[in-house]
Amino acid sequence: MFESICTVGERGQITLPKVIRDIGKIRGKDKVIVKIENNKVIVEKYLGKKDLEKRMLEGYRKMAKQNAKENNEWKAVDKETDAMLDDY
Repeated sequence: MFESICTVGERGQITLPKVIRDIGKIRGKDKVIVKIENNKVIVEKYLGKKDLEKRMLEGYRKMAKQNAKENNEWKAVDKETDAMLDDY
């Protein structure tokens, strides 16, 4: 892993250090994806439409998994509530 300190310009721009561009095979005019994961800003080379579709699908799967987890938690809360109300 390589890391470097960059300065953010007034317009929110940074320059990727040459060593990072070389390792990531990022050239001038290439597109990159910028995202936040676990409070970290991540910059990845954009590999085209199929890459975007793959990332979107992964995101939808992640959201569906989270929704299923939350639904199960709500079912448990509903059961507890019903049990408590039956006592009254």
